[in-house]
Amino acid sequence: MGVGDIMKLNKNGWGLRVELLFIVLFLFCLLIATIGLNKLGLFGGPGLLDGEKTYSYSELENNMNEAAKRYYQNNYENNVSDTIIIKSSTLLLNGYMSNMLDENGNVCSGYTRVFINYQNEPSFNTYINCPRYKTAGYDYE
Repeated sequence: MGVGDIMKLNKNGWGLRVELLFIVLFLFCLLIATIGLNKLGLFGGPGLLDGEKTYSYSELENNMNEAAKRYYQNNYENNVSDTIIIKSSTLLLNGYMSNMLDENGNVCSGYTRVFINYQNEPSFNTYINCPRYKTAGYDYE
């Protein structure tokens, strides 16, 4: 096998440039797939601490609503006219609820608007804001 035969083999096989091109193309596809799976929530957000649980959005709203009712009863029971905003951070700091984590492990925030209805009873409207979900009517900043 002479030098001429080696040159013929290089022309019929893959060269270094073609191999590098395929490797770069493979890595690019892998990157795109990873980003897509992350957006779908398959590579979840932050890791969960011991004892933390994730919830669906409706469960988060219900849990916060129940916590806001307990907080209202303990702190505003004699209120008969004012509209009150109870933020999730207030409920969290005062021990009425734990972190609100959606199904992907992302932390959500929210608030409950409490107002006295026409029957002179408190009504509770809860709104949450998550990275991929926001309750209709959420307008608090």
